[in-house]
Amino acid sequence: MATENSQAISARIREIFLAEERQIAATLADDAAVTPQQAVVLQLIDERPGLIQKDIVTAMQRRAATVSAFLKKLEIAGYIVRRVPADNSRNKQLYLTVSGQRVVAAFERARADAYQQLTVELNTAQQRELLTLLTAAQSGLEG
Repeated sequence: MATENSQAISARIREIFLAEERQIAATLADDAAVTPQQAVVLQLIDERPGLIQKDIVTAMQRRAATVSAFLKKLEIAGYIVRRVPADNSRNKQLYLTVSGQRVVAAFERARADAYQQLTVELNTAQQRELLTLLTAAQSGLEG
């Protein structure tokens, strides 16, 4: 019985995640025509202006080729610029343009809206209980 419940819980968590992603993607498509993954890249650059491609590969745990493709599209769209630092001509530093900053703001609003929708049907006590249960479930994965 526990296995059946575990599978149902895992499936529900995945469904919630996917619904959130769809809502965020729809908002971003309307506002900026970027994917949520591209928006995450922009957010990383916003948090650490001047970081390099390798830093994004590490942070996102994606292949270098995938991150390179993201960056190329974002640069062509005018959301980022690459600058060569004086002390290292191999690694180009990444910075957001004003348009890129607007996308990050739209992404953060879309995420906040999705998170709000996640708990709109729950009262404060239910939200606290859900948080407690999810924290306990997470600690089971972290050993």
